[in-house]
Amino acid sequence: MARIPAMRNDGYKILGGEDMAFWTQPFMDRMRNEWLRRLVKFQYKANNVWYDTVITDKRIVGNTLRITTVTTDSAALTITSVRVIDISGEVVGERSENIVKSATQGVLTLWEFPLYELVEG
Repeated sequence: MARIPAMRNDGYKILGGEDMAFWTQPFMDRMRNEWLRRLVKFQYKANNVWYDTVITDKRIVGNTLRITTVTTDSAALTITSVRVIDISGEVVGERSENIVKSATQGVLTLWEFPLYELVEG
């Protein structure tokens, strides 16, 4: 049974499985696995200091990379930025945040990165 492509509100369709427009499903699966393998470090910034998180889970669910991380410090602080580092040591993604935590709290984060092909619909 053919999947019906999901429509986005910007006029593009999300394709996968039998509905692939150009890339084959085995290729896309390999690329998702490669991305998952290459994303090796997640960090958060507080008071101008970068801290490493602990990666507690890495998996692919459908078209989405899902990575769970947890903070390890025991300080009261405000997380102002998060970033992802790949196996070459390069920062490959970063964004500003505003997460306030107390000394007795940790921060559990679920990162989701959907990787799929888009075509104009």
